[in-house]
Amino acid sequence: MLTPGHLEVTAHALTAILGAWLGLTVLTRSRTVYARVFGLLALTLALWSTSVIVQRLSSAPSTGSVLHAIEELAAAVIVPATAHFSLLIATEGHPSRRQWRAVVAAYVLNVAFAIPGAIDRTAPIAISTPQLAIGPLPAVLLGWAWIGTRVVTLFAAAGWLLQAFRRSSPDAARRRQLGQTLAFVVIGTLGGMIRLLSVVMPTDPWIGVSLVTVGMVLSASVVFSAGVFFAPDVAGRAFRRSIGVGLGVFLVVGLLLALDAISRQVLGLDVPLLPVAALVVALAVYEPAVTWWRSRIDGRSPGDVARERLLRAIGEPSLGTATASAGVQPALARVASALDLAGAIVLREGETRPGQGVPEHDRSPAIPLVVDDEVFGELRVGPTTSGAPLSAGDEALLRLSAAYVAAALRAGRREDEQVDLLTDLTQERARVQDAAEELHDALARRATDGDGLRVYALGPLRVERGDDTIERWGGEKAGTRQAQGLFAFLFDRGERGLDKDEALELIWPDTAVDRADLAFHRTLGGLRHTLDPRGDGGKRAVRFRNDRYRLDPGIVQWSDVATFLGRLDAARGASSAPERMRLLEEARVLYRGEYLDDCPFYGDSVHVDERRGSLRARAVDLLVALGHGYEETGDPVSAAAAYRDAAAVATDECPAAVAGLARIAGA
Repeated sequence: MLTPGHLEVTAHALTAILGAWLGLTVLTRSRTVYARVFGLLALTLALWSTSVIVQRLSSAPSTGSVLHAIEELAAAVIVPATAHFSLLIATEGHPSRRQWRAVVAAYVLNVAFAIPGAIDRTAPIAISTPQLAIGPLPAVLLGWAWIGTRVVTLFAAAGWLLQAFRRSSPDAARRRQLGQTLAFVVIGTLGGMIRLLSVVMPTDPWIGVSLVTVGMVLSASVVFSAGVFFAPDVAGRAFRRSIGVGLGVFLVVGLLLALDAISRQVLGLDVPLLPVAALVVALAVYEPAVTWWRSRIDGRSPGDVARERLLRAIGEPSLGTATASAGVQPALARVASALDLAGAIVLREGETRPGQGVPEHDRSPAIPLVVDDEVFGELRVGPTTSGAPLSAGDEALLRLSAAYVAAALRAGRREDEQVDLLTDLTQERARVQDAAEELHDALARRATDGDGLRVYALGPLRVERGDDTIERWGGEKAGTRQAQGLFAFLFDRGERGLDKDEALELIWPDTAVDRADLAFHRTLGGLRHTLDPRGDGGKRAVRFRNDRYRLDPGIVQWSDVATFLGRLDAARGASSAPERMRLLEEARVLYRGEYLDDCPFYGDSVHVDERRGSLRARAVDLLVALGHGYEETGDPVSAAAAYRDAAAVATDECPAAVAGLARIAGA
């Protein structure tokens, strides 16, 4: 059954968690004076609640006096810190000297009243015994002065906010900001007042603490939606990320505690073996887990990711910083409101758009937007709503506004340029990684003898893998002849690749388009399966990119075409006649007949004619060169055989071969 003590501890626990979370979120992501004061307030609340929780739950007598001192001093700081934060919000960070002196006095008096109780808990400043008495001054009067100081400080905080709220425009974002901050302060003040009343009349402590907790919940809206610390989109991202990280830490800590209990109670281990192992795993998977979370939850574009990296590189808090030019429009709205202008807009060079209270004629005040002799446009403002002319101070403020707008526009442009470059660089690195993976895959295939294909295309097409010749090219629903023809097409095209329409026209010319398309994909699937002995679908064997299909060159370990041409090139640069003749003979053996002769579909197509003719001509030249070589070495039999082969391979009379045979016959 829940008791008031349980409720108090629960309320304090929630306050401590919220205070630590919100305080650290703001302090680590915003550099404004608002953030520093709010961080002081939130973290002091967390410290106060934590000290109370430990006092309620701990049975160690040695901790009581220290924790009581922390509780008293933290409570003394919370009250003036609330007034300090409220004053900053109410005055937008520019309190008057009188208001600033009042805040300093609140800090001094509240802490001074708490020091006696922190030093000696048996003699605090209070209105009931035990209490501190100083000379002839009544102890009760001193106690009421302590209560009055806190009450006046909290009421001043609410009063400053209420006064600013009444002066704000009904439809302005500023009014919403003040309203949310006022709600947070009022609820928290009410909880503090109830805590103070406990010294006058009996009250359950959990009631006041619960209201303080509600105030902390409301402060989350100040942090994440009122625009005090962050822009709304940045605040939303901070909220989601903080929630995600908080849940992650909570789960990890809970898992470590559970594993420690299992390790000790179930396994009987006195050393934290399982928690340490789990911690190592958590550290190992942290970065990929966070990357996955951001890609799935944040929904950020590559540009957003690049901007965050850029801000980190220049030392900015990436989560709490908007784009450099994001504040231009809010600043113009504030300037128009402060100077009672009908409107204020920025016109880029070449723009003529009117509106937003700015007249179309050229007589409206315009200030050039210039930074380092570079013009970004002009600041155009409308007349005052009262019709009164602008004062010299107003014009100076407009010039200051123009300087800010120009600097923000230039910084925003340069930031966008850097973000684009960083995005491109990220994509380039991804392409490098893809290329590295392709190279690694090709090298791995090349290193494995059984995986690479040996293609014999000079003559009837024959493809071997290891010691086996590929006989069945298609799958269960794809014909072998069609798949073999498609392979020949892909092999011949190489890096040029082919598009689907070319394959349909070659292999299924008289088939309806929809049926031909289905047949193509079935045949391609069967071919990929044939070319992929490892069973990963064959996507790497036949790649599809830029609307064209290409055979992965890494799967072809050796081809007679490449070796044939390589021997010819090597023979041309041979250092001696015997070496040259050896290379030419090796090339001669490789040429078994017409390129892709008797290959289904592709061997009879017009696509193969040009390559076939080129290789035939190279073979004729090779045979004629061999004939000349044998003539020079005094071997007429071998020379005549080479000339006869050249004449047989050539499609014309081959004058060089005929002349060679005539020379041998007349010798």
